[in-house]
Amino acid sequence: MENMNWAAYAVAVVAQMIVGFIWFHPSVMGKMWAKANGINIEDMKPSNPGMTYGLTILYTLLFTMFLCVNVLGPGQEDVKYHTFQHGIAHAVALTLMIMIPVIGTPMLYEKRSWGWFIVHVGYWFLRMAIAMGILSLWR
Repeated sequence: MENMNWAAYAVAVVAQMIVGFIWFHPSVMGKMWAKANGINIEDMKPSNPGMTYGLTILYTLLFTMFLCVNVLGPGQEDVKYHTFQHGIAHAVALTLMIMIPVIGTPMLYEKRSWGWFIVHVGYWFLRMAIAMGILSLWR
């Protein structure tokens, strides 16, 4: 990560935060998420916003470090890998090999709905695709 573009990293972090705010907005997937979790839409508001958003930013920073290592790792120095599509390809692979098993396994045992599964897998795929596309394109 010594040759990493820190501006791209910052934009990828902010983009993921924006995706989360939009994705879980009541007019997008928020109502479906609340219904799948058996809560009211009003219950989505954090009881301690400072801690909730602060930890969300910290977790997003850490997650983006992982995404960066994955999409910019060894063997991907050639300019042909410096595309948004390359980042999306990594997001597809990570969704299939990591997110679906990690989200799907507890879904089965916790008897969560397929709607809950779709909301979460869709969110993580979109988040990774945008962040990894930015990181890959804007090295």
